Amino acid sequence: MSSTELATSDDFLLKALKAAQDATSAPKAHGHKRPKRWLLIARHVVEDGMDISAFLKTSGVTRNNYYDIKRFVETHDDYENIRAKAALDAATDYEMGVDLERKYTEKMHDLMDKDEMEIDAKGWAQMQRGQSMKADRFQRFSGAATQHVVVEHVVSQEEYEDKKQELRDKIAKAKEAEVIEISTTDEVNEPAGGHMFND
Repeated sequence: MSSTELATSDDFLLKALKAAQDATSAPKAHGHKRPKRWLLIARHVVEDGMDISAFLKTSGVTRNNYYDIKRFVETHDDYENIRAKAALDAATDYEMGVDLERKYTEKMHDLMDKDEMEIDAKGWAQMQRGQSMKADRFQRFSGAATQHVVVEHVVSQEEYEDKKQELRDKIAKAKEAEVIEISTTDEVNEPAGGHMFND
């Protein structure tokens, strides 16, 4: 099955589990000993990946096992295709939430205009938190949450002037240096014992 033919994350997860089992013959390896748990962890890595600490608490998985399986899954050949699908799913969920939020807001405004309802801050806050979580999930899958760090060496004006003066001093010292003239002749003095270069 080519990477473009992987229709669901289940296909990918089963293929990744098989690859993990083939990669080690140790019977105590996690993929051999507990394949269902391996798949549970891999599914969390591929489809969610959020709040790892809470997942570890509820599933009873150790942090070392989680990150070992995560590294294996993320280096699988088809991982990027599955991540793109998960990003698309997350974007769809987010768009549906935005649509629901708009309808809810419109309904609230209609009811408030008729003096039939006051603003329910609790419901509004819950909806906002839900949308925020969906946006975070989408950004994580799409790579928009990735930070790029640029390191620049910033020089103050004072440091610049000091370096400038240091270079001027070196140039002045070089100009004052004694010049020794070397004459060139057609004759080359050969060292004792023969030719300067071995043939």
